Amino acid sequence: MYPGPLIEANEGDIIELTVINNLRASGTTIHFHGLHMRGTPWNDGPVQIAQAPIMPNTNYTYRFEAYPAGTFYWHSHMDALQQSRGLKGPIVIHRKEEPFAKMYTEEMVIMVSDEWRDPESCFKIDGAMPGNPVCSDAKYASFNGQWGDGTDTYPYPLLTVKPGKCYRLRWINSGSSAENFIITISGHNMTLIAVDGVPVKATQVKSFNIHNGERADVVVCMDQDPGYYLVTAEYDYGCRMLRGKGFPVPGFHPVEACRWYAFLRYAGTDADPPRPYRPWYPDFEVPRGTGGGSDPDPTTGAVFDTTVREGWSVTEPLHAAPLAPEPDLRYYVTLGLKGPTDVRPDNVPGTRGRWYSDLEDRRMSWTNPLTPVLHTKGKCGAEGVPITNVPENVTTIELVINNLSPTEHVMHLHGGYFRVINTAKFEWCAIDKPECFMMPQGLNPCPEEDRANGDLNHTWQWLPDYRPNVDKHPIRTPWIKAPLYWGCKYNEGKDKPHQNLQTPLYKDTLSVWQRSWSVVRLEATNPGMWLFHCHLQPHIPLGMMMVFNVKPSLQPPIPETVPTQGPCPVWSWADKYERMAEEYHRKARAVGKAYGTGFGKGPAKH
Repeated sequence: MYPGPLIEANEGDIIELTVINNLRASGTTIHFHGLHMRGTPWNDGPVQIAQAPIMPNTNYTYRFEAYPAGTFYWHSHMDALQQSRGLKGPIVIHRKEEPFAKMYTEEMVIMVSDEWRDPESCFKIDGAMPGNPVCSDAKYASFNGQWGDGTDTYPYPLLTVKPGKCYRLRWINSGSSAENFIITISGHNMTLIAVDGVPVKATQVKSFNIHNGERADVVVCMDQDPGYYLVTAEYDYGCRMLRGKGFPVPGFHPVEACRWYAFLRYAGTDADPPRPYRPWYPDFEVPRGTGGGSDPDPTTGAVFDTTVREGWSVTEPLHAAPLAPEPDLRYYVTLGLKGPTDVRPDNVPGTRGRWYSDLEDRRMSWTNPLTPVLHTKGKCGAEGVPITNVPENVTTIELVINNLSPTEHVMHLHGGYFRVINTAKFEWCAIDKPECFMMPQGLNPCPEEDRANGDLNHTWQWLPDYRPNVDKHPIRTPWIKAPLYWGCKYNEGKDKPHQNLQTPLYKDTLSVWQRSWSVVRLEATNPGMWLFHCHLQPHIPLGMMMVFNVKPSLQPPIPETVPTQGPCPVWSWADKYERMAEEYHRKARAVGKAYGTGFGKGPAKH
């Protein structure tokens, strides 16, 4: 079954979910993306943070409060491969008092995901990605696990709806490596009512940009003539590759298509289904619906996109709560790469460093701890873990996130919301402008005081005379080396006046534009060890994670049923540690040897 089963509950319910691991040679864990796990931080799911793996032929029961309300999803948090191969499914927590209940009578969950030819060959756990600075080999995008091109073998996915009914469409981007999808529906108004589960003021939109891990709820009324209506998920990054407006990535395997389609099908329609189309550049032939759905263009409205100011400012929280002028504490977080990197033309093997998301003055890449950090409060076996210990008296934190890389990063926070108070506005920077991507620092238009460098050991073999070609991406010489990791950092004096403290959106996932910055506020009131990481799956095994240790004195004791492992004592078990922990440690070593992971073997060496 793909996607996995829907978990549905009412706000405040207690959910019990038993995971039986029938995988032959791999442990697993489940993360409930967007749920806050109040009082049960050990059930948050990320391996070696909240728990050790659930071993093969064993089971574990998660028990937690259904909070907050909204649209979420569950997925494996064991490694990058399990989620990418389909270990995921939707979650709907119904609000006690739904503010938009009168706008719709029906609901539908739509999980959209990029699907890959061979995720295992794409995600390099050892940190080396020979020849490729990016891993982009998407075959198609699926809608609720279905993909099609209109042929008899692969018909288009159909979202069948009842004529005359209004639907709440709960969109979930459960993708792997594609940063985003721009969603449009032809011939129908869409009213945005929730973002990442939080109600917003109802706003008509003609499209919305939903990034990896984000959710968006829209109301669509089926008030058109019976027929088929085009639903488009556009991976805009891939579209620029196909049009030749991106950058010439050596060894890059361009996506075969960048727009994937489904159709709203009015129940009872007798029209023939839409015919196949050719997705290859330069044609971009768009399939047409039938009857009233023959127009492929969406209706009018705003464009919702949280990566840019004008995109996320089209709406605001339904119940706004203004923020204080200053936080209790401010952290500067840098996104980048460390270690030697040499990206070369053609398919010449290069080297790839380690990603990090960490405090500006530390820049530590993640290494798995010996024992889950929540179980030890980070005081044993966690020397390679970037842990930020939040002072006990701090309740509000501001994160200034500077992305010093040519890649967009979709940052996800466990254990609570943050509020987006500011993002960069780079008029010079757009997805089809090479200055944003792999071009050298000499083309950086930032003023000197706004410029920041990542690790200067990273170089890009740049083709200075590159010209887009509609048929292919030519590889020509000469290539020259240039710095790859730099960005335009946040400048408090110039940028702070543009912040929004009155009506900032609540989010748990946010895309930070390449060579750019964002500023968010969060409340450090939920005791636990909470992960903050890039949600693009290849970046997880490459170390782009950090942990906030919140209210350690109030963190509840770890139940003895929670899987653990490693040589470190569980702080709340006392003399029972030896009996429990060593048993899991032995199992972890056996599975790690069979599966080729580092679990049970201590920190990886780089």
